[in-house]
Amino acid sequence: MLRLHMPTEHGNKMLQDPNFPKKLESVLNQVKPEAVYFGPIEGERGIYMIVNLPSPDMIARIAEPLWMTLNCKLDFTPLMELSDLQKGLQKQ
Repeated sequence: MLRLHMPTEHGNKMLQDPNFPKKLESVLNQVKPEAVYFGPIEGERGIYMIVNLPSPDMIARIAEPLWMTLNCKLDFTPLMELSDLQKGLQKQ
């Protein structure tokens, strides 16, 4: 899971840009998240994305366009499905 945190002042400037919807769509097309959710993070604007990272090098491919376009803070949190957990537990 990817969490994007945008400070209020910067978010306000982005929303005033008439090209912002196209910029956001372009970034989402590059990142290709499985799901996207918008909501508050620590009282400021935030976006949660479910992304598939088959290898660690994908972090740079996903993070760079987000940093450059949205100027936001990013947190990557690894998640797994139940089948992944079961597979991992069998290898103990």
